[in-house]
Amino acid sequence: MKSNSEYIWYKLLKTKGVGPKTIHNIYNNCKSKTEENFELNENIVNEFLSKNKKLLTNWDNIDDEACFSEYEKIIKKDIKILTINSKNYPKIILNNLGTSAAPILFCGGKIDLLNNSSIAVVGSRNVCDNGIKFTKNISKQLSNSGFNIISGYAKGVDTISHLSALENDGTTTFVLSYGLYEFKKKKDFKDINWTGNILALSEFLPDSQWTASNAMIRNKTIIGLSNAVIVVQSGPEKDEKGNMSGTFNSGNLALKNNIPLFVLTPSFVDNSLGNQKLIDLGGVEITPDNAIEKIKEHLSKTVFKENKDSQTNFSFD
Repeated sequence: MKSNSEYIWYKLLKTKGVGPKTIHNIYNNCKSKTEENFELNENIVNEFLSKNKKLLTNWDNIDDEACFSEYEKIIKKDIKILTINSKNYPKIILNNLGTSAAPILFCGGKIDLLNNSSIAVVGSRNVCDNGIKFTKNISKQLSNSGFNIISGYAKGVDTISHLSALENDGTTTFVLSYGLYEFKKKKDFKDINWTGNILALSEFLPDSQWTASNAMIRNKTIIGLSNAVIVVQSGPEKDEKGNMSGTFNSGNLALKNNIPLFVLTPSFVDNSLGNQKLIDLGGVEITPDNAIEKIKEHLSKTVFKENKDSQTNFSFD
């Protein structure tokens, strides 16, 4: 059982010093990866890590009994583990991000949402009143047009966009900056029956806690999973302490990876220095009146093919 290919991927993620880049390299250097029934195994990992004694030692020092027990716990909780060679792994993230895409994703909920056309709606945690109105309206319009709404399940624009999608019978993906064991239904969603309409996704081990660095990494995954990105409200690139703005970083990543970026006109929202800079860098300026039309000009309209059987039994309560 411990030769289980999925477990080998999980064990790699648990190995100190082995990050996404190394995992991509291991996979991309496998001559047999194009075979229909390719499975990662310990021999492949050992051969690759033998070039780095420190990583090989860390790999060898993993307590297999404990590690496999953790893996079994994940499976029992009906959390799906998607690896870059999995048939359900979203190809869009590889197309958008290449080898900087998270090679392993932990998912609970409606897995098929990974195949739907999705738009990320991102912005400030402390969004202004006009920003709130715009977020509600654009998320509703996009949901009604068949798009899945992606955001980061933080307060502000994230929460508003998720809620608007669900309140209008749409679907939404929560991309988390912590592990799925830490995912709970927030009070804003207490009256929402979201079964069959959501996907919770994380690239971090299920017991991982929130960190600022995880949040920035998560932003890249939000962008990578999206056909387009909408920035509602972004402050300056960096705050007074020199900390990078998560929203600005998301928009800038979209531009760098040639993902369509739509930015709400700065005159409509407060504290919008980031909005203007993202427009100057190449983002498409939109207003509340023309947003949906401009977005549809750039993207073909997608109608969902609902698949109610794709909902797993992972618990979000």
